[in-house]
Amino acid sequence: MKDNGFLPQRQDEKFSMRTHLVGGCVEANQLRALADAAEKYGKGHVHITSRQGAEIPFVDLDDVENISEDMKNAGLFGGASGQKVRGVVSCQGNTVCNHGLINCPELAASIDELYFGTYAPKKFKIAITGCPASCMKPQENDFGIMGVVRPEWIQNNCVACGLCEKVCKTDAITIDNGQLDIDSNSCIFCGECITSCKKDAIYGAESGYTIFVGGKVGRFPRSCDKLIELADEQQLFSILEKTLAYYRKYGHKGERFGDLLDRRGFDDYKDAAL
Repeated sequence: MKDNGFLPQRQDEKFSMRTHLVGGCVEANQLRALADAAEKYGKGHVHITSRQGAEIPFVDLDDVENISEDMKNAGLFGGASGQKVRGVVSCQGNTVCNHGLINCPELAASIDELYFGTYAPKKFKIAITGCPASCMKPQENDFGIMGVVRPEWIQNNCVACGLCEKVCKTDAITIDNGQLDIDSNSCIFCGECITSCKKDAIYGAESGYTIFVGGKVGRFPRSCDKLIELADEQQLFSILEKTLAYYRKYGHKGERFGDLLDRRGFDDYKDAAL
């Protein structure tokens, strides 16, 4: 039952059907199908999960096959549970958001197609966020991806208006006697200075992904480790593949990835991933 997305409720022979949605994206016809199924097989409501999924609770055991078929006809399938890679969560990134630096839905779909539902020693959660605002909390996931951009200054275009210095939320930019300095240790690569500049005096010299690993919440929360900044897409997929291979090789059954890092040491994993 769990393999097909049906989670047992505390009520006898009642189940919540968890559907698999990538990055929280659901088409209008699928919303209608969910509503119809909730009224037909449940109690007329849908629960939206913390992982951007949709669950229909109070499904009778006898209705499992029928609701599965109805969902399949709408292009909806059971979500993952147990020792598996869970559905990828993401924001809309630069497809909608003014602050987005990467195409999160496209990246989420690519990762989900490769890894959703595949084996892991315990649940493995992946989150993608479009910028350092971190709306999708990549730092709280086993594998977190953040879109970033590195700014550079073009002196000949600059009029030293100070707008970039004003919008910088980390005080990484200072202007002194017409000279602009970007402190690389303070900069979080959010790109706000780039979009604020009216003279094209700051541009995105390099864009990519910051990767966080080993984060989790729950009963025993763990802070993430920052693995790499400004990785390109080829590096990202290589690191994710090596991360899952490392987890599957060394992880004990029921052990979260962050706990594995604590047991074996972050540097051991870092050498394998990079």
